[in-house]
Amino acid sequence: MDNIKIILKKIPVAVIEFFQDMGTVNRENATRIIEYEIEELEHIFALLLFGSFTGMPSPPVHITLQLLPLMEKELELMFTKVATAHDALSEITEILGEV
Repeated sequence: MDNIKIILKKIPVAVIEFFQDMGTVNRENATRIIEYEIEELEHIFALLLFGSFTGMPSPPVHITLQLLPLMEKELELMFTKVATAHDALSEITEILGEV
């Protein structure tokens, strides 16, 4: 009988700990999602500012130059992606040229 009382006293504590852990997991997931959204918005902003790289109309030059120091990380990321990107058409012609 004493064992049952001990177990019944532990159940509410276990339930509270379970829901606290669930809250922690949900907060971490929400934070990760928000960080991803911020990163994507920064990429979109960089594309809008430096759209001339992709043929899109870009804002006036003086605005772009004023924002350039703030966009250093995004520019480095874009140049890294360009350097590591593979051109599918050149790979296909290279493969066909070897045959």
